[in-house]
Amino acid sequence: MQNVTGAASAAEAAAEKPSLKARALDELRQYAIITLYLWVFFALFSFYRRMILEENGISVWQQTLAIVNALVFGKVILIAQALHLEAGLRKYPRIYIVLGNALMFTIVLMAFHILEEAVKAWFDGQPLATSVAVFGGGTLAGFLTLGAIFFVVLIPFFGIREVARAVGGQALWDLFFTGRTQTFRLVED
Repeated sequence: MQNVTGAASAAEAAAEKPSLKARALDELRQYAIITLYLWVFFALFSFYRRMILEENGISVWQQTLAIVNALVFGKVILIAQALHLEAGLRKYPRIYIVLGNALMFTIVLMAFHILEEAVKAWFDGQPLATSVAVFGGGTLAGFLTLGAIFFVVLIPFFGIREVARAVGGQALWDLFFTGRTQTFRLVED
């Protein structure tokens, strides 16, 4: 009798586990959302930077790098999510998870942008030290200001991810993207 019960619970567990296709589609949807969010941020940031630099007669690369940045950084976020890099933060309240992820990815984002500037300098035949001088105006205050901007922009992104983890991704998706009026109640476990 116990084998029958064990087989039934194994069958139920297998039935609940999403298929490979469903998981791939879910990851693709997550990647698209992350990329769109980051692309809007990078494009606006690039446009603002371009506007400021053009006021001073300095040319910059076109905004096409904004989508490249968003695609690459979006994949970095998905890989970090798959590796459960925030697992050490799970024992703390969600606000620490949000702020910890925002800080961790701010550091990664800053490093990525310094690397990007280094590649640009290399292609332009300039010394690699130029990449650091360009980033944040070459001053500590500029560098910290850009870091603060990145950090603040990532807080809502990781906040919404934590809410989705708490209430369920599909429930959050339905809440934001369906036209029908729904009332959701959170039930504490």
